[in-house]
Amino acid sequence: MTDVDLQRPKRRREATVERLLDAALQTFAEQGFAAASVEDICSRGGLTRGAFYSSFRSKDELFEALMTREVERDLARVAELLTGLADEPDPLAAAVDRVLGAFRCDRTWALVVTEYTLHAARNPEAAEVLRRHDEQVGSRLAELVDRMAAEAGLAFTLPAADLIGAATALLSGLTLMSLTAQGDLEPLRRTALLSLVRGAVSSTPTTP
Repeated sequence: MTDVDLQRPKRRREATVERLLDAALQTFAEQGFAAASVEDICSRGGLTRGAFYSSFRSKDELFEALMTREVERDLARVAELLTGLADEPDPLAAAVDRVLGAFRCDRTWALVVTEYTLHAARNPEAAEVLRRHDEQVGSRLAELVDRMAAEAGLAFTLPAADLIGAATALLSGLTLMSLTAQGDLEPLRRTALLSLVRGAVSSTPTTP
């Protein structure tokens, strides 16, 4: 048996997981987390219940995997976007424009996160999953912001973790508004976020 033969079952399992995650994303957005059943997810993904339970023990575990996949992708993009800002005439504006340009309000993901947040509000175990996730993501984003500030010669008047917390609260609120708003909230997102980060910058820049 060759190495290729040995890798085939692993690749099949990985492909099955990806199909389940893709199906869950759409199903949770359309039906809500509570209303969506394992059967609904499997039907959309063209998979059996056996395929589901060979990969996940519950919908909550599936959601955690979905959240991890989406966030890891986003963090990788943010890390790339926050590099090379030192040569920009306005590093803060460039950072905001790059990030918001890459991450416009995603209605599907916003619905999924909102649905699970409502579920977590009534489920302590799910709430703990979200708290742990938020702490980990916040810590990694703070590291990226600190690195960006050092490269661009910027100094903040508060810890990067606090700035990330404030920015997350701001953008989360605007994303929630976007679910029912009639107009485009992108200009407001830029104005609000740029005002927030400018207000957190020390008047005395550092030397990169």
